[in-house]
Amino acid sequence: MNTTVKAAFAAALLAGSASAQVTFTQLATVNIASTSNIANPEYIGANASGVAWDGSRLFLAGFNNTGAAADVAIVEVLNPLSGTPTYNKFGVQAATPAQRGYSGLDIEGNTLFAAYDRGVSDPNGITAYSLSGTSLWAQAGRGGSGVGRDPGFGGVDFGAGWTSFGSGRRALNDEVSGAVLYSGTTGTIINGSGTGTFWRDMDFDAATGDIWLREGNNLIRAPRTGGNTTATALLVVDEVEADSVAGQNVAYMSSNYGDLVIYNDRPNTSGGQDFLALIKAVTPAGAPQTINWGSFLPINYPLGAGWYDFSWHEATNTLALLDFTQRAVYIFRREPPAPTNYCTAGTSTNGCVATMSSVGAPSVSQATPFSINTTNVEGAKQGILFYGTDPVALPWASGSTSFICVKSPTQRAGSQTSGGTVNTCSGAFTLDWNAWMSANPSLPFIAGDAYYIQSWYRDPPAVKTTNLSDGLVFYLAP
Repeated sequence: MNTTVKAAFAAALLAGSASAQVTFTQLATVNIASTSNIANPEYIGANASGVAWDGSRLFLAGFNNTGAAADVAIVEVLNPLSGTPTYNKFGVQAATPAQRGYSGLDIEGNTLFAAYDRGVSDPNGITAYSLSGTSLWAQAGRGGSGVGRDPGFGGVDFGAGWTSFGSGRRALNDEVSGAVLYSGTTGTIINGSGTGTFWRDMDFDAATGDIWLREGNNLIRAPRTGGNTTATALLVVDEVEADSVAGQNVAYMSSNYGDLVIYNDRPNTSGGQDFLALIKAVTPAGAPQTINWGSFLPINYPLGAGWYDFSWHEATNTLALLDFTQRAVYIFRREPPAPTNYCTAGTSTNGCVATMSSVGAPSVSQATPFSINTTNVEGAKQGILFYGTDPVALPWASGSTSFICVKSPTQRAGSQTSGGTVNTCSGAFTLDWNAWMSANPSLPFIAGDAYYIQSWYRDPPAVKTTNLSDGLVFYLAP
């Protein structure tokens, strides 16, 4: 099964399971208050308004949240996960008008893209920098609507994607040279029925090229159909309209655990907005997902004003979340979803419907015990557990109610006897997964990957000779 289909399968499990909750573990809180003090060399503006994160390097862009003109800039925050932060400053935009500044950042490989808004078109509206802060190119425009690395479609039309207030199109610049590939009048259309053009931010699905946008506090998706073509944009989530409110942002979170879109519902600028209620996640199909933040609460909770920005790094499953009001960045790791049942179990001659479950948390590091259990099995029967990295649902054999739930190639995890009493459903199988990994060091066990496992056992031969349980999918944490 290809990566896109597996991701869709994971998303379906995520949307359909009652226990499917998006869980984050906080890794760090980075205090960036010193970047708001104009006396400090790392000053980037009264507040940081944009964040970019690649799993180890953290960049911030500033906003002039004052009543007079002032400089804004970009900094790299060194040592973001440990120690006292230090800063590398660049991208200074002098005499930025009050209530203006950078609207967003994005990072791709060794390039940082930035969108800057001074209220009108500016020669530095969209800029690209090396990660050391060297200016690579600049594009004139009003960069008030964020910027994102457009992955293109089918290997074409990729680069720095952006738009402007009032425009119905995505502009695109070559990411290396800055050359205009598509302008604000030739780029693909990104608005549709029920959507406006008061854009605040954009991000992209790297697998499909779909464009995700914030407009007037709503969440919009423009499905990609070609390098410079999209189907009619869709209103995915209709929030309270707020065209004049800045700081509405979005990030597309690609993951083996199931793709998500995270955004902040910001209908106004008042203080005291509840972080736990306004940071929202949906599947690409728009299904709302609950978020488990553990014990985390933002600084001075609940005094935030709803302005947050996001940067997701797929390879490490980590999220950087910028708190504009409290001048902090929170870094989280997204945890694997709980093991989930899928596929259909067969019914044995004696009416046994074997069901899989698990205890503990699976991880490559074997940080905690993890065992897989199959209960309601025919008693005193030989059986095996087998697993693979692709799901399937194929009828087993003529006259059987069972389904094969794991696609070949599969790996057998040893044979065993179910125990219990013959001709009853008292049998069970148990697999100590950590012991299995330890005993088979040559087999691939990869953090972040999904594993699909199922039990097979012998059945009384009067009707059928074998039977299958349902399937269980689990993800290996690091």
